[in-house]
Amino acid sequence: MNKYYLICTFLCVLFSTKSYAQDFREGDSLLLNKQYDVALLTYERSYFELVEFPDTTLSAISLQEAKNNCLLKKVYCLKVMGKYAEAGKTALRFDLSNLSDSSQFLLRNELIVCYYLSGFYEDALSQIQQLRFFVKDSLLTQNSKLWEILCLTQLKRYPEAKEVFGAYASAKNVKMNVDSVFAFEKSNKFKNVKKAAALATFLPGAGMLYVGNTTEGLVSLGLQIATLGFGFHNISKGYYLSGFFTGFGLFQAFYFGGIRRTELLAEQKNRQLIDLYTMKVTKALIELEN
Repeated sequence: MNKYYLICTFLCVLFSTKSYAQDFREGDSLLLNKQYDVALLTYERSYFELVEFPDTTLSAISLQEAKNNCLLKKVYCLKVMGKYAEAGKTALRFDLSNLSDSSQFLLRNELIVCYYLSGFYEDALSQIQQLRFFVKDSLLTQNSKLWEILCLTQLKRYPEAKEVFGAYASAKNVKMNVDSVFAFEKSNKFKNVKKAAALATFLPGAGMLYVGNTTEGLVSLGLQIATLGFGFHNISKGYYLSGFFTGFGLFQAFYFGGIRRTELLAEQKNRQLIDLYTMKVTKALIELEN
């Protein structure tokens, strides 16, 4: 036990011989060279050293900023790597106590972005409310409405998104026809996933026809009729095993597979529409900013 304790102590002391500034510069260099995995480890090591072996030359606020900087750079790395959920978990480790409004906004906004990119839109909205509570500078919090509009659009809460969009445009002193931006609100093209599954359950292929995949629906119907017919034909000829296990077995596989496939197609269709509508709103927001 003492042996392992001495080894761990030696390694900790070895790591601590490097200063935070040296480690941080090394991480920045790795980040610039797109060596993201190694950069992540370097920033985490810097954070560990600051927690376990704090630099006594740094003030309390400087130490807090140094730790937040390490985590912030980790978030940047993870976002570039497309690991948005992990970036959000890292952002939750920020020490947000007693920070200035600008620092609060920078870190909290990063958490909002990570949640949005991860698809956690309700969590992003919750973080937006917290940002507005803790950051008193209205000029900074005003920018959070951009993410609020996008989150509400993703959640299909169009009346709320429309209201926030109008308020944001007014604050910018920009005249924009908000009704035209959200014109898609009146044309409900979303597919009911439960309805699609019910149709597929009672009439094979009908759910796919409802979703809009006519060819796939007809193919699904044809396969299920063929396998069912194959089963009855074999049974009528006395081939009970092949009739039950091959014919009815394949029919069952195509039947339940068709229901699951119908649900997936309906969800995909709805996701495509949401992404399309979000793109329209995003384009309008870009025009508003310019």
